[in-house]
Amino acid sequence: MDLGAAPRQPLVPEAFTPGTGVIAEMVGRPLRFASARYRPTDTYAEVACDRVWRAHQSLGLTGETRASVLALLRDLTDPWGELPVGTPPERACWVSIDGMPCELSLAWADGKAGVRMSLESPRGDARTRMADGTALTRRLAGRPGVAIDRYLRVEDLFTADDPQGFFAVAHAVAFTPGGPPRYKVFLNPAVAAREQAAARTEEAMVRLGLERPWRALTAHLGGWHGPEHEPAAVAMDLVGGDAFRVQVYVAHSGVSAEDIDAKAAVAGDHVPGAFARALRAVNGGHDTPEWKRKPPVTTFSFRPGRDVPGATAYIPMIPVHDHDAAARDRVAAFLRGEGMDPAPYTAVLDALADEPLTRSRTQNFISYRGGEAPRFSVYLAPGTYRPAD
Repeated sequence: MDLGAAPRQPLVPEAFTPGTGVIAEMVGRPLRFASARYRPTDTYAEVACDRVWRAHQSLGLTGETRASVLALLRDLTDPWGELPVGTPPERACWVSIDGMPCELSLAWADGKAGVRMSLESPRGDARTRMADGTALTRRLAGRPGVAIDRYLRVEDLFTADDPQGFFAVAHAVAFTPGGPPRYKVFLNPAVAAREQAAARTEEAMVRLGLERPWRALTAHLGGWHGPEHEPAAVAMDLVGGDAFRVQVYVAHSGVSAEDIDAKAAVAGDHVPGAFARALRAVNGGHDTPEWKRKPPVTTFSFRPGRDVPGATAYIPMIPVHDHDAAARDRVAAFLRGEGMDPAPYTAVLDALADEPLTRSRTQNFISYRGGEAPRFSVYLAPGTYRPAD
């Protein structure tokens, strides 16, 4: 595919404006240090470790010590993890809602809880961050359970001399009790331009042997026509064999809850109405001012040998809600309505809170997939930075 030419499905370039589609709250805004817990001299690795460790303690998870968590995070965040948090990056990071280079996520599925930390280099400009990110991916090769051969097939599609978009490269590490960490890399399909994001994503899926489920999705969506269904990120699990998975994060701007739900109907694991119920219960209707602050996202998951993708709804929290307490109350009510116990979720919020939830703004998204084995996640920023203006 000639990525300099127009994509196969026509886009509407004039629709891609800074005020439409994907929104990164803090990217491009000056930051100030405003932590109630951490000292300005604490390092990024230490802050990330503290978040992971408190989550483990709240969830009653074993298999790690605070020292083992810190050692791993120091390794993964080299060469920037020892920088002091008291000096914010010149350009806020995309991976966290408060502009930090790390964000915690907690997931509940099949009666089990899991902890993951997302990471993004805060150093310098986009080119430096891309170099840091690609170097980390290559450093991970050879670790237990890690394979990067599929990533190398598509690396050139997501690198550029002058990276565009909100981020360059990001990663996530999932802590697995009794096993080695699992890793994921986040790639930017808009690295050359938002107008090319769908074409680059499609080329990657073809190279990875996932063309069949990708075609099922694009046929169901009716093509890509702008910020209504915009590929915002491509994530790859750095594993081999049939466990390999690619996730495409599709942001929806100006789209109703019912339409988002209908677009997810192509997924083999989708429960009709589940996404619309979640979106309306937590955030209200798409015609309210709150929805314009940050678009919902559907993550479509692709695996080898599958004819259709899976789908998970990502429901924005802050700044749709003014503070964590308001978001918590809506989410807890939704979970009770779906027959899920919200107590572990609310307990983790309390355990990780560094100030009253009526003042904190740390919840980025929740994710939800219904069915007989529902899955729920929450994404929590450290709350270390605030806008400087």
